[in-house]
Parts: sequence; structure tokens; C-alpha cells
Amino acid sequence: MSSCVVCQGKFFQEISVLSLFTPKVESVCEECRKQFIHCTGCKRCRKPKRFGSFIEEECGDCVWWRQLLAVDHLDENVSLYEYNDFLKTLLSHYKYRGDVAIGHIFTFSLQEIICNRFNDYIVTAIPLSEKRMKERGFNQAEELIKRSGIHQCLTRTDRKDGRKQSKKTRYERISLMKENPFNLLEAEKTFIKGKKYLILDDIYTTGVTVRMAAKTLLEAGAERVSSLTVARAIKG
Repeated sequence: MSSCVVCQGKFFQEISVLSLFTPKVESVCEECRKQFIHCTGCKRCRKPKRFGSFIEEECGDCVWWRQLLAVDHLDENVSLYEYNDFLKTLLSHYKYRGDVAIGHIFTFSLQEIICNRFNDYIVTAIPLSEKRMKERGFNQAEELIKRSGIHQCLTRTDRKDGRKQSKKTRYERISLMKENPFNLLEAEKTFIKGKKYLILDDIYTTGVTVRMAAKTLLEAGAERVSSLTVARAIKG
């Protein structure tokens, strides 16, 4: 008998010979697991096809980013699930109440994608500013696969506008591209050239945050940069 990390309800977990040799642990009951909607859609950012315009397999947002920046700094984004109301509540408890057990629900799936799709990439995470780190006490992006090791290579400065990203409009988020808060760690400067980086974060909304981080890495000499997130906002 196991206890669901989400609803705290009891459920039976099937035990097999294979499960004894795999790090995957089912910590979510079947009813809660049904609330997770796997993210498919745009080949570059995983925006679901039922939301927004598409040009063949690419969404209008990705086309717009290339037009805005001349070149898109982000190769692609892969997300596990759609950011529905269920996942929004769950990640809110994780980020703002410090319930790290919730973050670990996604660890195995993230590790699986890294091994199968990004095994030759250096995995880093979106850093928090000093202010946000003091407020939360932990970096929610790092904690997702902390036990596997994160190669942190960026720092993040506090913005004059201290409002949380979730409280800003789409236009306000995109305007942040003019003021990149990310900088490369000094020790990374002699190491980064020609390397491929995978940026880990919890939510992809407009894609501004990961693109600013990717821009910093590419300008310092990285070969290419992609991102991996737990959730993909359905209306970025």
C-alpha cells in the first residue's frame, strides 16, 4: 500500500521483478495521474495544436520569435505536461510552500528524456535571483533532478520590477528581452565553447526566460541550447 503524494490517498502499487531494478517509484495514484495531460504539439516548443495558429508542425509563436530576434536562440523546448489547473495548483504548492516531494514526482520522466534525447548535453538550471532564493529557500528548477547533479553556470540579478513572472502580462514578459538578467559564471568562460546545453525549468510560458538564458550561453560560445520543463502553458 502506497500513499499518493498529491491527494494523500492510499493506493496499491504493482510490484514486479523489473521494478526492483529501476529508480522509478509510483508515488501518484491513478486518479491523480489522469489529471496529467502529456504535452504534444509544436515541434519546437510543444504548444498544443488546439491553441493558436500553426504553420505545418510549427506554431505561430515560434515563427514570431524568429521574426522578432532575427535568429531564435533556443533550439527547442520539450515539456512533460500541459499546464492545466491541476498542474498549476500542484506546482504552486511545490514552489511557494516548499513541498519538494511534489517536484520529485517528475524526476524520473525528466531523467528519461535527458538520457534518450539530450545525453550529450550539459544540464543546467534557470537560477533564482538572490531575493527569490531567500524567499523560497531552494531553487525549484535545480531540485527537480538535484540528485542527478546540475552543472550550474549562470547567475541572475534582481530586476527593478520585483513582481513575480506569473503576475506579468505576455507583453510585459516579452519586454524583458531588452534587459537580460543572466550572466555567465566566471569559471565557466573557459569551459563553455562548443558545448551543448540543456536548460531545466519548471514552466514554459512565453519562452522569454529560457531564451534570455540561451542567449547568454550562445554569446559566450555554446554550440546550441535547448530547454526542458515540467509544464507548457497552453496560452503563452
